[in-house]
Amino acid sequence: MRNLNRKLIVAVDDSSIVLKMLMNLLGKNYEFVPFSKGSRALEYLTQKQPEKPDLIMLDVEMPEINGYQLLMQIKKLYGDVNVPPVIFLTSNNSKDDVMKAVSYGAKDYAVKPIVEGVLLEKIQRILSDSLWG
Repeated sequence: MRNLNRKLIVAVDDSSIVLKMLMNLLGKNYEFVPFSKGSRALEYLTQKQPEKPDLIMLDVEMPEINGYQLLMQIKKLYGDVNVPPVIFLTSNNSKDDVMKAVSYGAKDYAVKPIVEGVLLEKIQRILSDSLWG
């Protein structure tokens, strides 16, 4: 059962190691729901409407559906204006990759291997933003 006093973060990454790290990092202070497949995350988001997440974290490179494609599906689900903030997680850190993430609507971008303190700071900043907090 969901604790309504805690912000809801949904993460999608095909790496179980990354999901476990995120669970350890975020599970104490946030309601954290991990998925290893984009299709499962979409199914969850569809069933949970109108209770939308406070933040979505998406791996860019995944076999079934990549993070950009998944974000486009999420935008269809919520509408461009109501999409929860998104942080892309990726090992790609070129300027072009960052610009692509921003052009798709990401609020931020975290490079793997993830530096926990930096990621926590990004999450806290996004969640405390007056538009979403």
